[in-house]
Amino acid sequence: MNLIKDFNDALPLYKYESILGDQMALHRLHYRKAVERRPKIKIPPLKILVITVPLCGDSLAIIPVLHKYFKECEVEIRVALREESPILMNRFLTNGKKSVPVIIVLDKQGNYLFRYGPRPRPAQKIYEQMRPFIESGQVQKMEVSKKIRAFYAKDRGESIIDEFENVLSEVLENIEVNNP
Repeated sequence: MNLIKDFNDALPLYKYESILGDQMALHRLHYRKAVERRPKIKIPPLKILVITVPLCGDSLAIIPVLHKYFKECEVEIRVALREESPILMNRFLTNGKKSVPVIIVLDKQGNYLFRYGPRPRPAQKIYEQMRPFIESGQVQKMEVSKKIRAFYAKDRGESIIDEFENVLSEVLENIEVNNP
């Protein structure tokens, strides 16, 4: 599946950052606090298309981590806003829902390689453990968001990078095996 048109139609990262408003401070904080780690694998030229909304807490943590991780690589990150990209969003539902962020990794020609998101496994585990309490009204969703934000602050992007790099490594290895 080729998504070059969707990628080109999306906002460059600097334009996305310009619409974050009050959320920009948290976005910058996650960038500054993110662990400094160089990729363990050779990263080919890539395009990363993120579907999100400006108020998404997971995006405010994940996008800056990926931006910092790939800063020395030939990787361009663009952002498609969920409400402005309904066709794209509907192609990348998570369990039938419009969960964001969806991080779509493309090769340099815009061909789909894999998707990541909406959050790293430890953060998802927090959400899944608390979901019954949210649904029953015993816990406010904001309380769960606070727990997830605390996880992101303590983790500093380690889980995001580990998971992302593992999947990317596997995908690139499969491409090499199938295209010697």
